[in-house]
Amino acid sequence: MRLLTIGVGTKGAEISSLLYKRGVKVNRIPLFRCYAVLNNLNDVSKIKLDEKNKFYLPKNSDVTGIINEIMSRYEIHEGAMLITSIKEEDFNVTIELSRKLREVLDDPVMVLGVLSLKNVDSGELRRRIKSLKEFSDYLLLTREESVNETVEALNILARVGEIDLKRRVAGEVVVDTSDLFNALARDGFTVLGQSKRSIPIFKFFMKRSQLLALRTQRMVEMVKDAVRNLSFNGDIESAKSSLIVFAGNPDEITMDGLFASISFVESLNDGMVVRYGDYPIPRARFLSTVVLFSGLRKIKFD
Repeated sequence: MRLLTIGVGTKGAEISSLLYKRGVKVNRIPLFRCYAVLNNLNDVSKIKLDEKNKFYLPKNSDVTGIINEIMSRYEIHEGAMLITSIKEEDFNVTIELSRKLREVLDDPVMVLGVLSLKNVDSGELRRRIKSLKEFSDYLLLTREESVNETVEALNILARVGEIDLKRRVAGEVVVDTSDLFNALARDGFTVLGQSKRSIPIFKFFMKRSQLLALRTQRMVEMVKDAVRNLSFNGDIESAKSSLIVFAGNPDEITMDGLFASISFVESLNDGMVVRYGDYPIPRARFLSTVVLFSGLRKIKFD
């Protein structure tokens, strides 16, 4: 899934730069097309992006010229993602960018809100979150301290629907871009959890049944770990949908592990629609998983 990615303000631009540096590539093509819109002139030189992909926007300026410039490059996108803090200036620019993008794009426009709960006015925070939901198709939330994990989760989700022309290996359960967008609820907000394990090299002493059980157990433990470390505190009992994606060595992904993982997630909220799948990476020495919950209504501040 190829995403037009625009970081707004200092925090958003830093994450866009991080995705530019660490974002996944398939067939040597980056899946995140990264830009930055900055309202602090001193930050422009600090953000590690191509010079042509950084834009300075003075306070109260129109965003139309920036959007027109980006759209003139005729890149292929399957969606757009705006990354922003909840600070007033960043928030206002994000609303305008989202409004304009929805006018010119047929694809969904997501917002990744990066929140700090230190000295926060909970009422104002809720108001801004409500506005971000209103002016975007999907809203994802993450805490500032969870940014690195969220970037890793986005790297896994971006692989959804992509085909590596060199490897050409199908997963146990193929998941594509439509599965991801169908898992995202337009009302409420979305949180992500991610977990990763290195794969031991020496397993020759194990019997096949023991090895299969080990792989299944690992998958379930990873899903539980991802759920314990969600990007933001929300009431998952209110979620409308969930998505589980595994990525990594296909030998380590089992149908038993997938079904056991689904059963665990369903036990958290039996009213959710749970989608699932995997993205095989042959010869990888790791296994990663992302668990997504969408349609959440309640924010937890504890």
